[in-house]
Amino acid sequence: MENSQDSEYGDSASSSASGFLSVPKLTGDDMYHVFISFSGEDSQWVAQLMQKLEATFPDIKICFHNRDFTPGKTIIENMTECIQRSQKILMVLSPDFVHSRWCLFEANLSMFQDCTSHKAIVPVMLKPCPMPLYLSHLTYLEAEDEQFFEKMCNRLLKTNAKETEDVLVHFQSSILYGGKHLLSLSAVNENDVKVGIGVFSDTCVPDALKAVVKDPEIYKKAIRLINDTPPCVNIIKPYWAKVFIIIFLISFIFFLMLSYNTMIPPTYLNFLHLPTYMIPLGVVFYKLNNSEHRRFKTMAQNMSRKTGEANLLLVETSILAGCASMSSLVFVFVSLKQCKHMFHIAFGSHTELEKCMWKKSIIRYSSDYANCLAKKHFPCGDPQTPGHLANGICFCQYVATQIEQGDWP
Repeated sequence: MENSQDSEYGDSASSSASGFLSVPKLTGDDMYHVFISFSGEDSQWVAQLMQKLEATFPDIKICFHNRDFTPGKTIIENMTECIQRSQKILMVLSPDFVHSRWCLFEANLSMFQDCTSHKAIVPVMLKPCPMPLYLSHLTYLEAEDEQFFEKMCNRLLKTNAKETEDVLVHFQSSILYGGKHLLSLSAVNENDVKVGIGVFSDTCVPDALKAVVKDPEIYKKAIRLINDTPPCVNIIKPYWAKVFIIIFLISFIFFLMLSYNTMIPPTYLNFLHLPTYMIPLGVVFYKLNNSEHRRFKTMAQNMSRKTGEANLLLVETSILAGCASMSSLVFVFVSLKQCKHMFHIAFGSHTELEKCMWKKSIIRYSSDYANCLAKKHFPCGDPQTPGHLANGICFCQYVATQIEQGDWP
């Protein structure tokens, strides 16, 4: 075990870390310097890291739940008590952590809020995974970094004075989370290649959105609106229908040619008229081949509009949905309060015109705007004037750009 740790973190890293760092004293009710939060799948890696820390800094007190949780108490009670009595929190991030341990944090956030709002948090990215919303403003350490152990020790053992950049900020300000991509949602029928428009589950709010969607009914109503996207029926979609049309047209053309040859003695020159008859046939072939493309384009437009209608509900929770494809949606966090205020200024506060233009703009542009935020790319380029979004184009800027290009809502 010790050899594997040395090979992973390196003797030079431990000696360098211990050479200029000292373990701070525990003050007040603190029992631990560090509380480690991790998933069971990563316990072996965490155990090696903990042993390396304790070997490098013999005076450090680490709360390791397999060893230090009090028997007879629930996990929530143990976690709350240990976090309260620890100076810092080390969170080992991985896909399993996000789907298990972090969900436990979010589900019981009211219990953890008091004991985490003043604790410095050190996130460690062990395996690639999406950063939980509440941690997105924190700078994480990468376990693959050659200097990881030294950097981690520096973060854990530096002065324990309250540092706002390391504290868990609960979901309050759009400045920290504005434009953040929260979720990509796949349709429940995405594997059915015959289905044009996807159907999305409306049974419960996904974990990634629970932090901001306080009323589950708003989310469910929005998803039902999107699921009500009308299909674009193509009456000539079946192959037998296309074959029938083609055979009929070819027969009709040859009938015209035979009728023409009965009135005029047949000569090889009569067949020079064949291109004249083939032109309509070529047009029909072109229309048949492009009918499916037009049908999918119409369905995509219908779904984008329905997503915009759903955003009339979601915008109250500072969430916008985007129709990424007919079988997937994206959800971003963005507050439109300041943008809506600009509509008040432009069209009059609480007038019918202002309400109408706001509604039309949300329905027409919000889905595409959410897609741009999720991809961090706006085809219209950077605006000349500052907007209401710190790291991107705000909604009213996006609408103004679309209108300038002649795309009226």
